[in-house]
Amino acid sequence: MEYYAGLDVSMEETHICVLDREGVLIREGKTRSSPAMIAAFLADGPACAQVIFETGRMAPMLYHGLVEQGVPVQCVESRQAYQALKSLAGHKTDRNDARGLAHLARTGFYKPTHVKPLSAHAIRSLIAARKKLVGQRVTIDNQIRGLVVVFGYRAPCRRHSRTRR
Repeated sequence: MEYYAGLDVSMEETHICVLDREGVLIREGKTRSSPAMIAAFLADGPACAQVIFETGRMAPMLYHGLVEQGVPVQCVESRQAYQALKSLAGHKTDRNDARGLAHLARTGFYKPTHVKPLSAHAIRSLIAARKKLVGQRVTIDNQIRGLVVVFGYRAPCRRHSRTRR
């Protein structure tokens, strides 16, 4: 028998629902939002053929962590999941979202999204941090120029001291 799981992820805890091929609830619960804890919860039950969750802030860390743990996981676009889930459950709760995602995994009515490697996220973070720091330096330079001009001092313009390659 094949089993399918849906994960509704939040910063602190993840709601997990496991269904069989016919949509019968096999197991449900919640655990801390870490790949090890989620994998341990899933390992206590029957082996799942597919585990899905929505994209979000924690998606790269969870996806790559669960893949390392050997969990057959897919990430789905949150807007697509929202459209599919709004017809399944009456009330929007974490528990109902996990159950709806498990139904999506069971039916195969989803398109998996590509999750970039953690190294790509690290590079993007460094570029964003550098851009922010350069912007703050320029703002401070301009504020100092504006303050000292009142006293008759005109600071020289900063020229880029980069060498061209």
